[in-house]
Amino acid sequence: MTGNRSQFELRTVAPGEWLIIDTRYQPRHADSTVARIWEVDSNQCEVAWTRDLARPTRYATPNDALAELHTTPQRTKPVPIPHLAPHRADNRRLAGA
Repeated sequence: MTGNRSQFELRTVAPGEWLIIDTRYQPRHADSTVARIWEVDSNQCEVAWTRDLARPTRYATPNDALAELHTTPQRTKPVPIPHLAPHRADNRRLAGA
C-alpha cells in the first residue's frame, strides 16, 4: 500500500472525526476505508487502522496520520525460513561401534 499521494484521501465525516479513504476502491467498497480518526484533544488524534498496518495509533493531527502512509514503507510478508529435518547422530557411534 505504498501508492501515490492521490491514492489516499482524508475526509471529514463529523466535527472531530475523519476517515482515510483508499481511492482505488469504489466509495461503498469494504476496503475503501483505511483508517478512522477521532480528535482526542486539540493536540492529539487517535487512529484506528482498519487494515493490518504496523503504524502508530496517536498523531498530532489527522494530516499527520495521512502523511504516515506516504513516508513509512508498508510491511511486507515475512521471508520464509527453510525448515530442515533435525540432524541425526550416527547410529553406529551410539551402539558403541
